[in-house]
Amino acid sequence: MGFRLRLGALWILSWSVPLGAQATLALRYESAGVLESPALLFWLVVFAATACVILAMALLRRAFATNTAELGFLGLFYMSVSVLPLVHGITTPGILYDENTATMAAALWAIPVGLVVASPMFGGRRTTVFRRWKIWVGGSLAFIGATAAILLTEPEMIPSFAPGSYAGVLVAAVSISGCIGLSYRHYRLAQIAKSSAPLAVSMGYGLVGASAAMWLGSAPFSIGFWAAHLFDIAGVLSGLAAAIVVYRRSESTRRVLAPIIAVEPVAALEVGLEPIVHEFIGQLQAKDPITRDHVVRTSELAIAVAEELGMNSESMRRAGLAGLLHDIGKLEIPDAILTKPDRLTAQEYEVIKGHASAGADMVAKTLTISDIAAAIRSHHERVDGTGYPDQLRGDQVCLEARIVSVCDSFDAMVNTRQYRQGMGRSKAIAILREHSGSQWDEQVVEALIRVVQTQPEAAKGRLLANELPIGCDCLPAEADAALSTSR
Repeated sequence: MGFRLRLGALWILSWSVPLGAQATLALRYESAGVLESPALLFWLVVFAATACVILAMALLRRAFATNTAELGFLGLFYMSVSVLPLVHGITTPGILYDENTATMAAALWAIPVGLVVASPMFGGRRTTVFRRWKIWVGGSLAFIGATAAILLTEPEMIPSFAPGSYAGVLVAAVSISGCIGLSYRHYRLAQIAKSSAPLAVSMGYGLVGASAAMWLGSAPFSIGFWAAHLFDIAGVLSGLAAAIVVYRRSESTRRVLAPIIAVEPVAALEVGLEPIVHEFIGQLQAKDPITRDHVVRTSELAIAVAEELGMNSESMRRAGLAGLLHDIGKLEIPDAILTKPDRLTAQEYEVIKGHASAGADMVAKTLTISDIAAAIRSHHERVDGTGYPDQLRGDQVCLEARIVSVCDSFDAMVNTRQYRQGMGRSKAIAILREHSGSQWDEQVVEALIRVVQTQPEAAKGRLLANELPIGCDCLPAEADAALSTSR
């Protein structure tokens, strides 16, 4: 709770302090002519905005390289609030252009355009646009470029409003509210990650949003006018730099976690993973790549189900992390048993059952992830009390474990192995419903069904190409027989 309170306080301060400062300057020091230097404005904005455009391009390149939608939309926002301010600087009257409306129009509409092109972030991962984010990014870049070209070639075409006017204040209110909303999204990602790193990105949104308070009343070349430019430059540069650093991933990390880092909020979970988690997953990859692929898909699905159930950020994190590490105890299982293509003997089955308690013991030793030990230990418990290792019943099994249990089973049923075909989603859903209330939690089953019906890309298994046999002991007997699995 202490971490969450500190994180919340930092988030509030990240946007309220600059917003309050800019609003005060705009309303109390709005007189023009304090430092009336078109040349200074031209060179300051052109150089700063050019640097911002370069960083925004780097961020978009990383988004495509890592297949991370979150970075793509974030890069679009910052591209808008970099390219249009660049136009604002280039069209400064008295340098390259005469008096025109483009100078203030570019500054006025930069944030609203940025909010429009980044709007899929508000809709979340369930939307079609989020799943087809690369197409959206390409179209949005064309839109931003066309807007900039119109401002440069027809500097009187796009209207602007005077600071302090009703229209200007309305645009400012929309801009500020939108930036706070985007900032809040990264605050939530910081909660899910249990890391303050994503908060660095949200601070950039706060500074950019604060600059919009200039339209409350700052005349050109007033103190508030110059302060707004400094807030905007600081916000864009810091936000972009933070995003590039926070979302930096090694090639091995991208390969291991490819199915889950493409969408939020699972992107946040990856940002917050402790080095020990990467070590565990790396060991699992070395021992059995197929189990590695399975747990990564299960993690993606577990977070989606937790989100569907309306769980808070901390619980979503636990569910996703437990999904990622639920089979980590299989590191203790002999290879001859773990990868055996035939049905296990009764003695071998008892050995494999030990992975739940073994995995819980492994993570319990690490303070930063010890809070998921119970979920890992209980992911093979059944709501009717016939599971293992403790024969817990109903709500005695923590919700995160019940989520992992359903997601684990669903993934085992639908994915094709080299020696058999997956049964397909419809049949898997039918089995889940049939055993809902006995093996699996009814509420969790229905949430998973809603997820897989509304999110076709969820846990699709993009890493699987040449699988080797591996079983799962998470299925009812008839499903297990249908799939010829034993674990």
